Amino acid sequence: MKLGVIDLRSWRPTVVCLLAATVVIWWGSLDNGFHYDDEHSIQLNIHLRLAPDLGDVKDGIQAYFSDPSTFSRDAKKGMYRPLLVSSFALNHAANLAFGLDGYDVRGFHVINILIHALNGLLVCWFARLLWPGRKQIGLVAGLVFIAWPLGSEPVNYISSRSESLAALFYLLTMALYVAAQTGQSRRMYWACWLAMGAGLLTKSTGITLPASLLLLDIAVISRFDFRRLQARLLRWHMPSWLLATGYLTLIIQNGFLGRSLGAPVRDGWHQLLTQSKAVGYYVHLLVLPTNLSVEPQFQEQGVVSAAVLGGGLLAITLAGLLLWLWRGRHGRALVLLGTGILHMIPTFVMPLNVYVNDRRAYLPLALACMGIVALGAHLRRPLRASWVALACLGIAASLSHDRNQVWQDDDTLWADAVMRAPQMPRPHLYLGNAHKDRALQTRNEQQRNRFWLAATREYEIARSMPSDDDLRLRALNNQGGVYLELRDVDQAEPAFRQAILIDPHYADALINLGNALLTRAKQSSSDPRRAQWIAESILYYKRGLNAEPNNYFGFGNLGVAMQELGQLAPAERAYRQALFLNPRHFGSLTNLAALLLRRAQQSESSKEKTELLAEARRLVQQSLVINPAQRTEAPQILRLVSDMLDTVGGA
Repeated sequence: MKLGVIDLRSWRPTVVCLLAATVVIWWGSLDNGFHYDDEHSIQLNIHLRLAPDLGDVKDGIQAYFSDPSTFSRDAKKGMYRPLLVSSFALNHAANLAFGLDGYDVRGFHVINILIHALNGLLVCWFARLLWPGRKQIGLVAGLVFIAWPLGSEPVNYISSRSESLAALFYLLTMALYVAAQTGQSRRMYWACWLAMGAGLLTKSTGITLPASLLLLDIAVISRFDFRRLQARLLRWHMPSWLLATGYLTLIIQNGFLGRSLGAPVRDGWHQLLTQSKAVGYYVHLLVLPTNLSVEPQFQEQGVVSAAVLGGGLLAITLAGLLLWLWRGRHGRALVLLGTGILHMIPTFVMPLNVYVNDRRAYLPLALACMGIVALGAHLRRPLRASWVALACLGIAASLSHDRNQVWQDDDTLWADAVMRAPQMPRPHLYLGNAHKDRALQTRNEQQRNRFWLAATREYEIARSMPSDDDLRLRALNNQGGVYLELRDVDQAEPAFRQAILIDPHYADALINLGNALLTRAKQSSSDPRRAQWIAESILYYKRGLNAEPNNYFGFGNLGVAMQELGQLAPAERAYRQALFLNPRHFGSLTNLAALLLRRAQQSESSKEKTELLAEARRLVQQSLVINPAQRTEAPQILRLVSDMLDTVGGA
């Protein structure tokens, strides 16, 4: 089999075509918001806040390579993905360099779209290397991959960059490995191992690359000549196994592997049955991606069901197909199918909280596009196959456009998930959160109450469904949070106490119970127990912050309690820490502005008074920009600050 070579002069029309297709199909995602895990891994992750300064960037990136906890604001959710975290941090720094907010989501989406386009180009290049002289296979495969709606999650969901970036390095490694065989440049050889190392530092699924490269060598390069393969092992395969071994050693030393394996979310039998059913799900997803969802309707399996048997039979069929391809020396097809299966093995073997999701099939999609397009190119009626391909591209682009609209914000995303997976508790929980956020941003009282009612209903549904303890616990806590927002402390407090009884270290419930006690104290100014309630609220805030030190909500409410006691200096420190952790927390912005106004009223220095009032005005104005629906306190503070500034001549 003759391997393809690179002809750079022929690539310009292909690059223009694939980039244009990417922009046309996916540019509509540019203004879509952050979602789901983006909050803890990006928006509230203080480790990502790099300034556009070379020294700051260098120090930050060094930390990502040494400390897995930098992956998230919550150290318990740490993962060793230093290149992925670096990409998020550089996004933040680049936004600042262009005069934007560091978390302007458009900058993050541009990179996600660009990665998807590069993956389309890699699909095209790899196909050209495997089928030299058949350029149309690579071009059509790249176009199908770019347009296929299964890519909507890696494009729209910023945290899902882990999948698309890992796929980029996976495909690049394999393409460079093939290209290096032509002897065009020794740099291809060394670039191959650099790409593999980058893939491992992006996501651990790159650990399957040594096996994929071995399969590629057997089936395409050595052409099942095992004597030739044996002569190539040291130079062409030893580096990949050494890289994999080095990576495993690294994640053992930094504790990431131990934490990942230390507390499996299900036993081996349930994992086997669940992932047996998942085989059928992923095959259906690749072929007919018409029911995509951020949370598919897919339950954990504890018994052998028809779906499990069907998935198991499909897995056996795929294994038989691999054997047939091996015996028939169908090298290219063997590589594409075998690599797709190898890539999925870690997610099948490792018990994960989410049973299945769309993004895990992203790399298998790239391989499937190459295989299916190549098969169509070998049909006896290529013209008919071309028309079919064009029709598929049009339908795929339309479906992808629709998925862009679904990913617009949390309301549309989780409403779609509830519609497609009504028996899954997580969509109901997050749709309740979306309703809660809408209520906080709504001025009209009747409409706001409808959102609170809708949030409560979704939380009740989530609690009533069989699920893991964490989801039910969060639904119970969030339901108590709605009662608290409605000033119904008598219903809120028991909910938080029940949540703490289930998990004494649940930070959100501990902090919310502190809020309930503080609200009770504010509502009962003449009650002799008022001081006791405030003191008890502070204890719960501190317990919550001990469980989760980077909880901005805890610091913000601790500041309120301290201010209630007249302890302005500790209150100010707590507010500023809350705003350091979450600069867009409108409640802490307003509360700090109120505190600064109070300090200005007490100050006898005209200069200090003016400085305090100027900062207070800036903070409360920022708070009202973030949430214009604040009804009384923030507008009142702004009026008082402005009037006082006029009086002291600081306007």
